[in-house]
Formats: sequence, C-alpha cells, structure tokens
Amino acid sequence: MRNGEKSKYVDWFYGLKFPVIRPGNMADIPGYDCFAYERKMPKMNTSNPEVLQYFLKVCRYWLEEYHIDGWRLDVASEVDFNFWREFRKTAKEVNPECFMIGEVWESAGAWLRGDQFDSTMNYDFRNICRDFFAESTIDAAAFNGAVTNLLIRYRKNISYGQLNLLDSHDVSRFYSLCGEDKRRMKLAVLFQMTFVGVPSVFYGDEQELAGVKEMEYRQPMKWEEDCKCELYSFYKELIRFRKESKPLTKGEFSAIQAIRNSGLYAYERTDEEDKVMVILNASDKEEKISSVCTEGFEIMLSGGFNADTVKPWGYVVLSNCLLQ
Repeated sequence: MRNGEKSKYVDWFYGLKFPVIRPGNMADIPGYDCFAYERKMPKMNTSNPEVLQYFLKVCRYWLEEYHIDGWRLDVASEVDFNFWREFRKTAKEVNPECFMIGEVWESAGAWLRGDQFDSTMNYDFRNICRDFFAESTIDAAAFNGAVTNLLIRYRKNISYGQLNLLDSHDVSRFYSLCGEDKRRMKLAVLFQMTFVGVPSVFYGDEQELAGVKEMEYRQPMKWEEDCKCELYSFYKELIRFRKESKPLTKGEFSAIQAIRNSGLYAYERTDEEDKVMVILNASDKEEKISSVCTEGFEIMLSGGFNADTVKPWGYVVLSNCLLQ
C-alpha cells in the first residue's frame, strides 16, 4: 500500500493488524488470523463474495482443464458451511462424479448431509486401530464397541465412502506406533482392507517408512523398481483380494467373536451371494477359535493359523467362493 491507500485484497483476510507482520520465529503470533495456527496459512474471509468467486474459479479450472477426479479439502472444519455448499455445486456442475473429501478430525455429520462433502478423512478409524493393533490398550470387546460406533455414526452410504487411514502427513507413521513390528502393522492393514469404507494408503507405508516427528514422517518416498519389503507384498496381495471380492467393497459387516480380555477378533463381510470371513489375533497369546464355524470356506490368506488355533498376531481370511 502507498500513501495510506487500501489494498483491494485487505478484506480477503481475517484479523489483519497493521503493519502486517509474518514473524520469522514460529513461537511468535502473526498479525493475522491463521488456519490451524499455521503462520503460512492466513485465514481467508470466505464470506466475502470476491473470495468465494475466486475459489469457485479455481475449483472449475482444475476440473475442466486437468480433469482431476476430485478434491481433498484441507482444514475443512474451519471454513463456513455456505462456502463448501457453493464449492460442491460448482464441482458437481462440471463433473457429477467428482469426489469431495473433507479434512475433518472430529465427527463429521454436519458436513455429510449431501450438500457439502461425499466423504471425510476418518481419523477415528486410525485411533481405534492404534489402540488395538499398535499399542494394545484395548481388548477385542472394546475394539468391537468402537467399530460399532463408527458404523452407526453416519448413514450407511456415508460409512461406505469414508476415507479410512492409518496415518497421514499430519500424524506419526503407524509403523512407528507399532514399534516397527510388522506383525502388528499387518493386522492393522488387514483390517483396513477388509472393513467398510475406502482404504487410504499414505505414501511409503508399503515401503515400511517410519517416523514419529514431522520431519521424519514426511520424509521423501523411496522409489524402488523392485521393492523387497515384506509389507509391500502384503499390501499388494490384500489390494488384489479386495478388488476381486464384492463382499469387501459392498458387503454388510458383522462381528462374530469379540471377547473381553482377548485379542481374538472375528468378523464377516457378506453380500447377496458370497461371504468373506476374517479372524485375527491382536495379542501375545495363542487363541482358540470357539464360536466361529469355518466349514465350507476356503483359506484365501493366512499367517499363524492352524486348524482351530490362531497364533499371536496371526490371521486368516476365508471365503465361501473361489475368486476368478
């Protein structure tokens, strides 16, 4: 600004204090409001019609010019509802199949009523997997209770579209939370790939990337043409199985066994014709399968499973139909 002239963009931001200062020290508070307290992310006044129209043009541009499949919308819970309603209208006008995912860490029902997002990042899914598989702070019964809460939180069609993640660029790598124990990680991935919703794999998880601090879990990807990682092969096998199995993408979910003071958790996914059963043991003791009937099923994947016994951190995936 010159000679006290007001910038045309001054009303595009919240909380501007003059002179506007962006501090070099992370501990200092900037002279403007921010998203998630991040000084590099000044908070836009989305109730300003000029700001709204600017971002609607951005939305339309990427869909029309580059034919992107959808949007993952950052810090979505800190933007007003009307902005997202208009953003959705614009996106769906260009491409009705455009998939809109909001970053909402808490319960997201207010954003999932059909007028804003199609899905949100399911951090609560991550949290219960952390507690059960990585840190062993809950047993199978408590885990099943948490799973039930996830399933009844939203309408059925919304639950099937939730983005189920184990980690992201904002949290520690799940592999690190597991103490880099591949057995624990495998069970979490197995559940992720066989549960209701859309599995989301953060880059490098399949390469066994670890990291607790931000600079660690955001480390560069390892680009290897022929990855020898054990988890890499496991991910590939589970993804292939999921893609070929209708019950895992569209089927109903029901728990079969989840006993207190036990790590044995059994559940099934069923559609009109077929059924997939998963039995896993997230504990350090061998567990016997007591209330699960496996007769008529074929073993599709297994590790540490023998007849009616599941070894510590073992699993078995069974199906009543052979895949093509």
